[in-house]
Amino acid sequence: MTTQQITVQATPEKVFAYLADLTRHTEWAKEGHKLEIEKTSEGPLGEGSVFHSVGYQFGRNENTVTITEHVPNERIVYESEGNAGLIRHWFEISAGDDGVELTKGFEAVQAKFPFSLFLPIVSAFTLPGTLKGDLERIKAKLEAA
Repeated sequence: MTTQQITVQATPEKVFAYLADLTRHTEWAKEGHKLEIEKTSEGPLGEGSVFHSVGYQFGRNENTVTITEHVPNERIVYESEGNAGLIRHWFEISAGDDGVELTKGFEAVQAKFPFSLFLPIVSAFTLPGTLKGDLERIKAKLEAA
């Protein structure tokens, strides 16, 4: 499990609304990932919403992404299942004195071969910087709006 945190000058409501709409993930994903994501389930956005995504991190990755926890203005958890295995991502939002404290987390629940071979190296050396970069891009988007 890997986490990173940043302070964002925005309300918890604004941060949550932006992050809960996973189709907006393309706005803050690392440029080289060439991420495409679309909602495939019916009904309002929330727990149980399903998305289809295609990205290009460590090769082409096609995933089914499901929101597994959706606590307004506090927490969003989504799991992606695809080429790399089952990966859990989350955001925790808490109001602070200087804005919103935003935490982004990543956990490989069940990694598939060959990703499982690289996971210890990625988790130790690459992933913290990736999460930090995501948070910086999210902060820039939210504070510019």
